[in-house]
Amino acid sequence: MKSEPKMHAITFCVSCEEPIPAKALTCFRCDVKQPHGEDAVPVVFCEKCGEDFLARALSCHHCGHMNPRHPLVSGRVSA
Repeated sequence: MKSEPKMHAITFCVSCEEPIPAKALTCFRCDVKQPHGEDAVPVVFCEKCGEDFLARALSCHHCGHMNPRHPLVSGRVSA
């Protein structure tokens, strides 16, 4: 039985736009302090290639593997 990929909340650095964890105090790339209260973007890690992509995407934009959490794939589409 396959487990669903874990979702992680990210945001983007206010200076260099590097994707960083939503709770990061500073950017790992440019070391700029991050403001609190930024909108987090949920991402998942691809089962096939291991790269992260937006949780609401139909497929991984790195390798094309279908996102099992997407409503069109999982059958959870509401009319």
